[in-house]
Amino acid sequence: MASNMDDIHGTTKPGYDKIALLGLFIVALIAARFIVVFKSGLAFSEPIPLSKIGLSVSMPSGYSWQSEKKWTYQENMFTISSLFPLGSDRPTTWANCRYLLSAETTTPQMRFERTAAEIDAEVVETRQTQTDGITIEWARIYKPEFLFTVFYGTARLPDNRQLDIEVRHIASDSQFTERAFMGIIEGLKFEDNKLLKAGTEIVTKIKSRGLAGSLDNQSRQAFFLIKDSLESTIGFTMDVLVDSGIDNSAAGTQLNIRSAGLFYIRGQNSFEQATSFQCSNDLNEFVYKSELSTRTSRSGTETIQDSNGIITVRKFQAQFEEKIYRLGPAMIPDVFLDQLLLQMLESGGKEIVIDFIEANGKIVPTLIAVIEAAEDTPADKDAAYIFELELLDGRGFTERIYLNEQKEAYKRLARQDNIYILERTDAESIAREFPEHAEYVLQKNRMQ
Repeated sequence: MASNMDDIHGTTKPGYDKIALLGLFIVALIAARFIVVFKSGLAFSEPIPLSKIGLSVSMPSGYSWQSEKKWTYQENMFTISSLFPLGSDRPTTWANCRYLLSAETTTPQMRFERTAAEIDAEVVETRQTQTDGITIEWARIYKPEFLFTVFYGTARLPDNRQLDIEVRHIASDSQFTERAFMGIIEGLKFEDNKLLKAGTEIVTKIKSRGLAGSLDNQSRQAFFLIKDSLESTIGFTMDVLVDSGIDNSAAGTQLNIRSAGLFYIRGQNSFEQATSFQCSNDLNEFVYKSELSTRTSRSGTETIQDSNGIITVRKFQAQFEEKIYRLGPAMIPDVFLDQLLLQMLESGGKEIVIDFIEANGKIVPTLIAVIEAAEDTPADKDAAYIFELELLDGRGFTERIYLNEQKEAYKRLARQDNIYILERTDAESIAREFPEHAEYVLQKNRMQ
């Protein structure tokens, strides 16, 4: 009876165990094949452009790669990354591209050695690759005890900019790393940036002409009340730019152009930024200082450009920081926005990209375009010239600047998270509206 019951349930039928083993073997083969494809498969995204720059890259994607698929602005650079595998808090492979707005002062070999030293590894190979008009110097860096491989490439681009490509991989197959690295290089697309070239021409004309010639009666003042979307006054901004006419060459300096500025927002989220600026007439040297104060913090920045085109940025905050950059041909301190607009009108340019050096030491690529009055709804009868300014750092900040027949800015509309209206006024009006800053405003208005 027991034998019959066993036959009924099939537990002793011949071949059942072999079929089960065969099934397990097939599943194992499929799993192994999946793992091979998973690890060796490598696809790349469609070209991801960097807005108004002329550069695009294709990053590893698919086959469990997690790609950002967009560039992100960090201090003085744009970055884009891909990680492998998807969803891991400890990825085994990391690919990154960095577009530096100002090239480093170090050589490629020094950068290779610096990267190797950071992970206590060795540079085991260096080569050079050409792609789409770009020469990329690259190195393979290896740390054998952890099977840690780094491919790091760097290229000097026109306009004194720099592109870095880096792929890091740990624990196995270095060929996988090299394929990802070379795939990024092969997918690079770079074209001449006509807007940046136009911006360089405008900046060059300003410098060659000299700043003193653009100042009426040796000074230029700009005072604006800041209003919110309900037209309530919430703050003010002031900038005074003067030519001191003092030749300090005997003392080793010719910083005869001076500027002072203050940006102030009152209320619960009060914000105050005071700036001072000095430069030579040809902008070959400058010193730009900024002090930022809020209810909870205070910090300072000093940006210095020397006659060799080296920019040093020092930040005075919780921890002291110092960074060094090279001057690019399209770079200009944001103090000279008015001069840029006037030079665009004179040159007949309609659209340019320049690199603003902000008071906090950041370099921000900026698009400036001429707008026809008929295309601008808020324009009024006083608007003879209109400019659109857009910061290309991803903040979403845009501004429209309205000039009258005398080519003087009388209104500005700034948009980011909210809309802010800046209306031109004078020092006395600001002193009455903001008595806490009256002494400073009136003093700087008389600056000579």
